[in-house]
Amino acid sequence: MGTSHPRDIDLSSFTLSVVKLYANNDGLASLPEVFENKGRLPSHAQWVEIKGGNHAQFGYYGSQLGDDNATITREVQQSLVNQTVIGFLKAIENQ
Repeated sequence: MGTSHPRDIDLSSFTLSVVKLYANNDGLASLPEVFENKGRLPSHAQWVEIKGGNHAQFGYYGSQLGDDNATITREVQQSLVNQTVIGFLKAIENQ
């Protein structure tokens, strides 16, 4: 989450479930960078956009040089991330 990875490795043949979380206001892992590496993830990967989120709000490490401003609060962004990750884990538990 919050990265443009995988940049250097090809996970496209990975058979396990994969979720990719990204934020549309992430200035460090921009949308073009994130999607540039889409082919390195499996075609079945679940892509989840956090609308209004930015890079810094994936964590608690403060503003980052080059990051864009979030239009949602940290609490909202992290709640969306938590809901997504928990839902993803529950879904793979039931497979």
